[in-house]
Amino acid sequence: MKVLKYKEWRETCIALHMMLQMMGKVKLETMPPQPEWRHVVLFAEPDGFTTGLVPAGKDGFEIQLDLADACVKTTTASDASAFSFSGVVSVADLYKLFKSMLADVGHPCEINPIPQEMFTATPFDEQHASIDFDIPCARRAFHQFLFARNALERFSAPYRGKRTHPALYWGTFDMTTTLFSGKPCPYRTDASLVERAAFDEQFIEFGFWTGDESTNDPSFFVLAYPFLTDGSSDEVRPRQAFFDPEQTEYFLRLEDVLKADDPQETVVRFCQDAFRNIAKRQQWDDAAWLFKPLLT
Repeated sequence: MKVLKYKEWRETCIALHMMLQMMGKVKLETMPPQPEWRHVVLFAEPDGFTTGLVPAGKDGFEIQLDLADACVKTTTASDASAFSFSGVVSVADLYKLFKSMLADVGHPCEINPIPQEMFTATPFDEQHASIDFDIPCARRAFHQFLFARNALERFSAPYRGKRTHPALYWGTFDMTTTLFSGKPCPYRTDASLVERAAFDEQFIEFGFWTGDESTNDPSFFVLAYPFLTDGSSDEVRPRQAFFDPEQTEYFLRLEDVLKADDPQETVVRFCQDAFRNIAKRQQWDDAAWLFKPLLT
């Protein structure tokens, strides 16, 4: 797998991100709330992303973004509808097609059209700039997400405490798994609803994101809450991994991961090292037991 850096597919990345936000916003409007926004995440499939079953009406529906066929499709027990996003498109056109698709299967849904946690606040229906959607690049990026999802699942699967399975958080556009200590830790009361709902327990987040306007390199990251006040690059393997004191996170570039003899195991070791150091620094109870080997 050759690394796809952000600037190589920026326009396509933005369009893909916008479509995934549309899907996630439908879940936001329709799913029963869960802690830490777990009800709105999207899941990886072999050929793209899915909402999973959305309970609505008699049976519910599912929305899938299929990168193999370059389309978004909605399926119910008795009906289906889809639209293509290949070629030259605009976000406004994609949004119109998205809304029509949901209406076609009897599940129209009004969502907030303002992008969440992105560089722009221009509503979907007002983004008329043409984008040449690069399907091969989107597929390459998706395979990076799949690699990350599988590596993060391998790391987090043995965890005995509360955890979230690796899933796509469509606001920040990262594939993330989260491990919780079980300790309540409410965020400051003057923060936004998004922050207060996301940060209310002690946790460590292990994720992957594709890069952005300020960072060209797709990378793995580890974020602790409460946020770290210090850290050291010497605490994590491999040697290319580092602690960023400004972000208060550990990072490991995908490019460095793929140079290893066993890339997935390299991600697992990076996450294990970060977990041990953070759990010790923040005095997690029974940290050793939480990763005690399972019976096999």
